[in-house]
Amino acid sequence: MGAAVDKGEGAVMVARGFGGYLELEGNRLRILRGGWFGYLITLFGLEGGFVERTVRVDQISSIELDVPMMFFRYIRFSYPGSPAMTGNNLADMLAENAVIMSLVDNRPFFRIVERIEELMDHGIPR
Repeated sequence: MGAAVDKGEGAVMVARGFGGYLELEGNRLRILRGGWFGYLITLFGLEGGFVERTVRVDQISSIELDVPMMFFRYIRFSYPGSPAMTGNNLADMLAENAVIMSLVDNRPFFRIVERIEELMDHGIPR
């Protein structure tokens, strides 16, 4: 599900979810969604099937973990310019700043959240 990969300049933390994943490298968080899930979402006429967003950790103002429907949990990051919460579970789950978490093992997501909080608490190297 998730892994830390060493690229020489530091570890890259990866958390794979349902139709998307997160990559944390240094002070940069990448939110990526697509593949078959992206095509399925687009087929139903919904936005948010394909996303590639990079955000500096120091821009993140909050991280929300939510369980809105059935078994699906999602993680959502707030930063300048990100979509605001709408209260509509489906729209919030498919927003560009959210990733649906795995149905089985979400430890890699929690490790990324812990690392982001450490960077926020102790300062972020640029």
